[in-house]
Amino acid sequence: MKKKKKIQPNSLWALPSAGLLLLLTIAPLAMLLLFSFMNRNMFAGQPWPGWTMGNITRMMASGTFWDLLLRSLRTGLIVTVICIAAAYPAAWAMAKVVPEKRRGMCMILVILPFFTSQLLLIYAMMNLIQTGGLLMTALNAIGIPAKSFLYTNAATVLVLVYEYLPYMILCLYSSIEGIGDNLIHASLILGANKVRTFTHIVFPMSAPGLLSGILLVFVPVVGSFVEPGLVGGSNGMMVGSLINSQYKDNLNMGYGAVLSCVLLIVLCVIMAIISFATKKAQQSIGGDV
Repeated sequence: MKKKKKIQPNSLWALPSAGLLLLLTIAPLAMLLLFSFMNRNMFAGQPWPGWTMGNITRMMASGTFWDLLLRSLRTGLIVTVICIAAAYPAAWAMAKVVPEKRRGMCMILVILPFFTSQLLLIYAMMNLIQTGGLLMTALNAIGIPAKSFLYTNAATVLVLVYEYLPYMILCLYSSIEGIGDNLIHASLILGANKVRTFTHIVFPMSAPGLLSGILLVFVPVVGSFVEPGLVGGSNGMMVGSLINSQYKDNLNMGYGAVLSCVLLIVLCVIMAIISFATKKAQQSIGGDV
């Protein structure tokens, strides 16, 4: 007979974190799924709600939701691509160019926006790009005609890039810093140019950080509702704005929960595809699996 495995005393230290994970992650997701089948808001002083499939059928027939979902995914893709393009040179410079004793100062400059509230960052950017703002006034003063693009989709993208670029830089920096300088020097000495060195060494070895950065940028950007409401104008609404209005304005918790579940499923599928594609790219260019 097989002996039963005894619980090691050291494993008991994981119970608090496991309980916290269960409380803050799994329980809310289960509640979200449960609320999707309710026919009224249980927190609005109404009788105990019944059960219905009407929220799902309404969501499937809603052209507004699918249009906003596509717009949100497109905005998330644009912001993520811009963050990747801007973060790779910055992370490389911090990890390989800047002297080690000055990297701490560079890190402080990157995380400096985290020292204030997100709302203040948004209003600060609005003051820069609005008509008569600091940036527009400075450009006009030096002879460059500049027109404010506040309350447009471009303003939404700019603010989101400004907010989430530090996450991408930090994720890529943590991966690039672990790449040995000898590998890069050996690649260049053996005849590989800088582009080939990047595609065959830097990119495969920084892929874990890239995936983390995409997760921390793409997912919250797609679900954003504060930035589109403040800087996007009347035509800047995204799917997060629609979900927020169902809970805050319409008090339709069931329909809002259905929209949230569909958004979560779509994001999980997209992230799984990105993870699979990145692993395949690593294999094809000789990276680790």
